[in-house]
Amino acid sequence: MHMEISVNRKLKIYGITTLALLLLAGIVSASTESHALVTKGIRLANSKQYDDAISNFNRAISLDPQDAEAWYFKGLALTQDFKIKEANAAFDRAFLLNPNYSNYYISKGFGLYKQGKYADAESYVDKGLVLNPNDAVGWGAKGIIAEAKGDKAVAIFAYNKAIKLNPNDTETLKNLHKLEHPT
Repeated sequence: MHMEISVNRKLKIYGITTLALLLLAGIVSASTESHALVTKGIRLANSKQYDDAISNFNRAISLDPQDAEAWYFKGLALTQDFKIKEANAAFDRAFLLNPNYSNYYISKGFGLYKQGKYADAESYVDKGLVLNPNDAVGWGAKGIIAEAKGDKAVAIFAYNKAIKLNPNDTETLKNLHKLEHPT
């Protein structure tokens, strides 16, 4: 059984909210054209205009090749547009620029899951969870991957952990319910 985690949902969760937090932390400069292009790309991706979003991320990267967030959001948009190999390359670049950001690992792990590379996917998600053990989306992804591998116990544990961290995550609640109550 293949469960899905909405990359569009991740864009919303990690999108504007993360950008705002990164601005406050001083990691991203609000005055750059690159930032404006990333913000526009996020909005386009949220509207399912992936080609236009990717174009904005590419323009941002051409202005600032060291912009890890531009590479990361490009990877998310590529994943949503089912361009998984290109997405993984974008996530790899984001890792090089900022190896301590858990979302990069979790997102790449989910891309590998979509390719059926469950062991590699699990490894990346686990790395992300080591960096941020309170990432509800990461625990949900771990549950999806464990379920795909046939590891029901780990899937149930991961889904419960995700729900504990975010009790309003209806997608994870549905995944857990289907696993605990198969029809």
